[in-house]
Amino acid sequence: MKTLVTILMVALISATISANPSSKGDYVLTKDGKLVAAKVHLGFFKIHAKSTDGCVAEVNYNDVVTFQKNGETFVKKPLYNGKELSGEVFMKKISWRNGLGLYCYEDPSLGAKENKRYFVFKDENTLWLEVDSKSAENIKNFYNRM
Repeated sequence: MKTLVTILMVALISATISANPSSKGDYVLTKDGKLVAAKVHLGFFKIHAKSTDGCVAEVNYNDVVTFQKNGETFVKKPLYNGKELSGEVFMKKISWRNGLGLYCYEDPSLGAKENKRYFVFKDENTLWLEVDSKSAENIKNFYNRM
């Protein structure tokens, strides 16, 4: 009897968690604080965050620090072309290990097939290296992905 009650409790708790639309973890983090959302939509000039009760908040891209959409985290990072700073862009966080983060940037200025550039950052804004053909295998082995 105790086993049956335990199974029913686990089933009810699991159903409650899976029915929660924000359990995917979509959110927008701004300079002022975190806004949790059930759905995040990317607009031309703003990110639209829809809450579970249907309210929609619009946040300018300049104010966004990071956001998560469909389980993927995007962080605003400095973009370097060579050693020259080109500005800040959103990069997808791939992995983090031993204080080094691997990020992917889909560069629209490159061809459609080979538009992904990978960067390793030492901390939030310090570029460690841009992954190239020479370092790709070592980076792939270090992070076990790419």
